[in-house]
Amino acid sequence: MKGIAVGIVLAVIGLVLWLTTKEVETPIVSLHKAGLILAIVGGAEALFALLGLGKKANK
Repeated sequence: MKGIAVGIVLAVIGLVLWLTTKEVETPIVSLHKAGLILAIVGGAEALFALLGLGKKANK
């Protein structure tokens, strides 16, 4: 259950960064691209946590 919550929080933070920081320029990492990566990683983490719960329920 903790993995699902962490994944959802990461996805939401990533989406907020991705949608709001398109015009912001930083010297090292683009916040727009970092937000997209966070959203993808958060979604994947939540999905894998859900799959793990499904496997535990089948046993």
